[in-house]
Amino acid sequence: MWSWGVAMAVTLLEEPGKLVLMMGNEAIARGAIEAGVQFAAAYPGTPSSEVLANLSAVSKKVGMYVEWSTNEKVAFEAAYSASLAGLRSIAIMKHLGTHWILDPLAVAAITGVEGGLVIISADDPHPHSSQSSVDTRYHGRIVNIPVVEPSDPGEAKDLVIHALDLSEKAKTPVLFRYTAAVAHGKGPVKLGPIRKESRTPSFPRDHGRLVSIAPNARVNIPKLFQRLEGVRDLVGREPFVKRLGPSSGDWGLITTGVPHSYAMDVLASEGLLNSVPILKLTITYPLPEDQILGFLKSVKKVLVLEELEPFLEDQIIKLVQLHDLDVKVYGKNTGHLRRYGEYSPAIVGEVMRELFGINYVATPAFNLKKVSTSVQRRIPQMCAGCPHRGSYLAIKAALNRLGTDGLVFGDRGCYNQGANPPLDAIDTCIAMGSSIAMAAAARKAGENRPIIAVIGDSTFFHGGLPALVNAVVNKAPIVVAVFDNRWTCMTGHQPSPSSGVNAMGDNAPVLKPEDIAKALQVPYVKVVSPYNLKQAEQVMVEAIEAARKNGLPSLVVFRAECTLQVLRRLRKKGTRPKPATVDPALCTGCKECIKTGCPALGFDEELGKAFIYEDKCVGCMICAQVCPNNAIVRSG
Repeated sequence: MWSWGVAMAVTLLEEPGKLVLMMGNEAIARGAIEAGVQFAAAYPGTPSSEVLANLSAVSKKVGMYVEWSTNEKVAFEAAYSASLAGLRSIAIMKHLGTHWILDPLAVAAITGVEGGLVIISADDPHPHSSQSSVDTRYHGRIVNIPVVEPSDPGEAKDLVIHALDLSEKAKTPVLFRYTAAVAHGKGPVKLGPIRKESRTPSFPRDHGRLVSIAPNARVNIPKLFQRLEGVRDLVGREPFVKRLGPSSGDWGLITTGVPHSYAMDVLASEGLLNSVPILKLTITYPLPEDQILGFLKSVKKVLVLEELEPFLEDQIIKLVQLHDLDVKVYGKNTGHLRRYGEYSPAIVGEVMRELFGINYVATPAFNLKKVSTSVQRRIPQMCAGCPHRGSYLAIKAALNRLGTDGLVFGDRGCYNQGANPPLDAIDTCIAMGSSIAMAAAARKAGENRPIIAVIGDSTFFHGGLPALVNAVVNKAPIVVAVFDNRWTCMTGHQPSPSSGVNAMGDNAPVLKPEDIAKALQVPYVKVVSPYNLKQAEQVMVEAIEAARKNGLPSLVVFRAECTLQVLRRLRKKGTRPKPATVDPALCTGCKECIKTGCPALGFDEELGKAFIYEDKCVGCMICAQVCPNNAIVRSG
C-alpha cells in the first residue's frame, strides 16, 4: 500500500469554518474537494506534486478518482474526457508539463467542456527545480481560455472553486497558474463546506463538436470566441477583480499573483495600506476591461506587479493606447522590474521606494553573511547508497575499458546529479525523454564514439518510449541505460509504471522497460544490478559492442529500488542496514572511494585516511568494490 501524502493530508477533511495553516498545494487540494471534483490526474513535477499526493491520501473517502498519469498530456486528456462526461475534473502539472498539453488543450478550448475543467499549472520563476521558467499564462492566451492566478494559499483554495464554477458556466477549460512561492508557502486558509457531488457520467455523442476534423473545426472556432466574450461578462466582479485603498490618487497599483502579497507587506510596513489605490486581479486573461479602465482613469501613474513576463502589463498598455488614456504604465517595459526570477518583498519594496518615494528599507530575514561563514558549501549529490551511483561508475568503467570517454546524454530525474563532480558523468540534461532522441541523432550526425542515453524508469515511460521507437526504426546504434529504481523519486517517490501500485493505493501491473524493448525488437537487452560493479561494467561493454555490431540500439536496465524507500521500510521494522567501515591499517589514502561522491565517505587529511560516517552509510558496498586495497568491509 502506497501511503505517501497521508501525513500531510490530515487537515484536508477538517470541518468547515476552521482557520488552518496550509501549504499552497495542500490548500489547492482542499479547494478541489470543496468544489466537488470527482476526477483528478497529474504527473509529478515540483512545485506541483503535493496537490495530487494529498488528494490520493483521501480520494476513497471523498469519492474522487485520482491517478498519476504516464505524462502530462495523458493527464490532461484523461481529465478532459471526464469533463466531457459531466464530471468536475482537474489536471495538475508543473509549467514544463503545460507545454506538453497545448495540442489537445487547443482542441478542448474549441469543443468546450461539460463538467468544470481546470488545469492546475505551477510555474517555477526562480527556477528552483526546473530547466526553464517559461510563463505559462501565454499558453492560456494562445488557445483562448481564461487564466486565473492566486496570491496566497487561502486565495488559492477559494480560486480553485471559482475557476471550476467559471469553467462550467462558460463551458471552457480554465488555466489556474500559480508559482512556487504559493505552492510551497504556508498561510491561513478558511475552510469552506465540502460539496457532495455524485454526478453520473454520461459521455455525449456529438460528432459535429467532438470529431474535430477541419470542416467541424471551422464551424466551432467562432464559438470559442463567443465563449471567451462570455467570460468577460462573468469576471467583472469579485473574486476576479477587487479594488482596495482610496478611490483615486497620483500613483496606483495593479497586482496579480504573489507580488500582490509582497506589495501589501510593503505598504503595511509604511502605514500606507489605505493611501494607495490598488486594483487586484485574480484573472489575467481575458481582462475585465471596464473595471480596469475605470481604475486607470482614477490615477495618473500605475505600477503593474506580476512575476515573470509582462503578460498583464502588456494588456494594460494596450488598453491605455486604445482608449487614449493619460496615464503612464510602469513595470517591466520601463525597466523597473525584471522579467525573470522570483520576486520578494525586498524587490517589490525597492521599486516602490524608487517610484512612490516611500522610505521602505527591506528587513533581511536572516544574516546571510553570518550563515554563509558557518555553513560549508556543498555540491548537490546523490544520496548515500543511491543505485544510480553504481550505474554511472559502471558506465564510466566500461568506457574506460574501451579506451574512450564516449558521449553520455542525460535526462530529467535525480540521476542528473551525476553531472556534478566528482562523477561528471553526463554531457547533457535537457527535457523529459530527450536523452534517447539526442543520442540517436548524434550517432546519425556522424559521432563515432560510444553513445549512451541515460534515462530513469518514470522518464522512460513519460517521454522516452517514442524516442526508443525512433532509434530502432532509424537504426541508431546507441546504448539506452534505464536507471530503474521503481519510483518517481526526485519529486517525492510517487509511483511510476514500474512500482506495482497506483495513486489510489491499489496494486497495479509492474511494467518493465526490458519487456518493452524486446517487443520493439531491440536485439541486446540485459538487466543488471548497479551494486555489482564488475558485472554491470561487463554488461555495458557488451551492450556498446552489440550496438555497433547490430547497427541497432542496445538497452541495459540498471535495476535496484531507491535506497530511501528501502530505508523507510526498514525503519518501520526498527532496523537498518549494517554500515561499511574503513580499516585504517589497509587504507593508503588513494581516495578512489572518495571519487564515488558518496556523502557517507570522508577523508582525514591529517591522517591521510578515508573514513565512513556510519550514521549515513547504508551498506551498499560500492565503495568497497572500488577500493584497490580491500580496506573497506561491512561492520559487525
